[in-house]
Amino acid sequence: MEANNNNLPPFYDVLKVAPGNYIPLDHMTYGADDPHAHLLPIKKIYEVNVDANYPYVDHSFKFKFLNWFYYFNARWIVDPLNRFRYGFKMRGKENITKNMDKLQGGALTICNHVFRWDMCGILKACGWRQLRFPIFRGQMAGKDRTRMVATGGIPIPEKLSDLRHFYKAFDYYHEQGFWMHFFPEESRWQFYTPIRPFKKGAFIFAERYNLPIIPMAYSYRKRNRFLKLFGKEACVTLNIGEPIFPNPELKGQRAASIEDLRKRTHAAVVKLAGIENNPWEYNQTEK
Repeated sequence: MEANNNNLPPFYDVLKVAPGNYIPLDHMTYGADDPHAHLLPIKKIYEVNVDANYPYVDHSFKFKFLNWFYYFNARWIVDPLNRFRYGFKMRGKENITKNMDKLQGGALTICNHVFRWDMCGILKACGWRQLRFPIFRGQMAGKDRTRMVATGGIPIPEKLSDLRHFYKAFDYYHEQGFWMHFFPEESRWQFYTPIRPFKKGAFIFAERYNLPIIPMAYSYRKRNRFLKLFGKEACVTLNIGEPIFPNPELKGQRAASIEDLRKRTHAAVVKLAGIENNPWEYNQTEK
């Protein structure tokens, strides 16, 4: 294991990565009990009110303008900065382009959630397409609220009775041809190397719409001398895998199909991240 100090986080003693992969260890304290814990504090700026009256599908001029502005910003400003700030590189884009005939009905992208601009890399991988993705309602209180909503974030309501509006929004966007994105680990853990367990939500939607899943994973590299001028964190590489399709033999067996997709996708993300021994099981928190 190539690392930069000996203060190992929980479970890193059994973590094994492929030769040449870098394991950053100097960013934050990770939990050992809840792999989905929200470890990054959110400074409250806005009041949170995600209920039946929230505009899960927003056709207003304000939203359309902000949507254009933030996608322009992500693709033409943040993307170049990402190359210097985090040394962003991408591998495997051909796994999307060569399968476009199989992705005409839509797709759902999956990735580990490990640094602030990771979503910009995923947008780059998806080309001109816009994505729609769920966001933790707690984020609606923080400074990133406008950016996340404008780029396609749909907050998860607090009350179960309001979930039908959340699902209807995704039904609408699927019908309109939008692709979807999920961070199935749920929360962002800065530069965390292992792949944490996956929540079921992403795979419920994949099964609901019979969507192929495009697995992605960030892995890390040491900064070279030039990139050290722009930051101290590890550099990132976005690795894109072959699409994963629902098993036709499980058609009509909803629970089995969801679990099969979750298991195969987690294994694919682990492999893409260059991990040979991952300390978390794919369904460790929801067996």
